Amino acid sequence: MFSWFGRKKAGHSDSDHLQQQQNAEDLANGWFNEAQKDPCFPSMSKKQRVIGFFLCLLMGTLCISLASLYIPFLILKARKFAMLYSLGSLFIIFSFSMLWGPMNHIKHLLSPSRLPFTTAYFTTMIGTLYFSLSVQSAVMTVIFGILQVVALLWYIVSYVPGGQRGLQFFSKIFYVAASKTVNKTLLPV
Repeated sequence: MFSWFGRKKAGHSDSDHLQQQQNAEDLANGWFNEAQKDPCFPSMSKKQRVIGFFLCLLMGTLCISLASLYIPFLILKARKFAMLYSLGSLFIIFSFSMLWGPMNHIKHLLSPSRLPFTTAYFTTMIGTLYFSLSVQSAVMTVIFGILQVVALLWYIVSYVPGGQRGLQFFSKIFYVAASKTVNKTLLPV
């Protein structure tokens, strides 16, 4: 290892220095190195992966935003809502596959700790599409669409640091703030 003034410290070789330098680079590019090892898209650069991530995220957000326009007319336009919302969800999931690499992301989704969230989310998505496209039942499409939204929120919350405890904390804060607002508003009435 080199000291501040360029002299070697005793007991450290050039190979130790190179190993420490490689470890520092691996830490800085951890997710990227794992994505590079993925058999799908191995030659994509970090910049291409980040651009792909943001494009897919943008497309997913656009589809979900368009789907939200159909919420007031959900009974009449349940199929359009289901298609746009499910397509947006797939874009968002694929955006993370762009960053991590598709096979790494699939392995992560199927890991034992993620499996309940993944199963619930994809089951509700398939149910939404099945009832909207095949059965064409507006009521069941709406039910599975709502379940899909709940499953997506559960899936997202599972990634939040603190998970369920964090959600309970923020729920209590929201409840206290909302109840104070309602009490102030309705007290004069």
